[in-house]
Amino acid sequence: MSETPTVYFSVDVEASGPFPPEFNLVSIGAVEVRSSGGEHRLGREFYVELKPIFPGFRAESMAVHGIAREHLETKGADAREAMEAFAAWTRSCLQPGEAPVFVGHNAVFDWAYINYYFQHFGMENVFGYKALDSKSLAVGVLGISWWDANKDFLLTRIPGLVGIAPEEAHNALHDARFQARILAALLDWKR
Repeated sequence: MSETPTVYFSVDVEASGPFPPEFNLVSIGAVEVRSSGGEHRLGREFYVELKPIFPGFRAESMAVHGIAREHLETKGADAREAMEAFAAWTRSCLQPGEAPVFVGHNAVFDWAYINYYFQHFGMENVFGYKALDSKSLAVGVLGISWWDANKDFLLTRIPGLVGIAPEEAHNALHDARFQARILAALLDWKR
């Protein structure tokens, strides 16, 4: 059986609420993770903030990431153009024959928003219908419980893992970068 070369993309999103389409995709951060020299390394990065297209804004969700609605309405990228740019960036990271794999730390939430926005604009989801959840990967690789597969615990369990400063948390790019380091460490874990 031949194996398709895989390029992982650590993706994090921030949103204006818990689910699409009532709520908005606020920002997308992504980091390429590929095998090089026998270990996984972080590569190119992507970040965009999007203009709102749906009516929902939950105060507690907006407080998490701290990006004001007014900022998004005036400075955010057109949502269709943002999704086109994200798809084009993802494809630009691939060599012929490589396949992209969407990875999220709680992929269910992040993938749902990305997939919905691609579908909303009649675009193909460049990642397809599958995603890798790094929380689940941590449970299997480290032999820990689901409840311990959070980022704070993983900082204590994975030697050399570097976290992010508290003021950087819930920025989609900073989170995607941190999650990419978690993914690389898990993929390279030696038992």
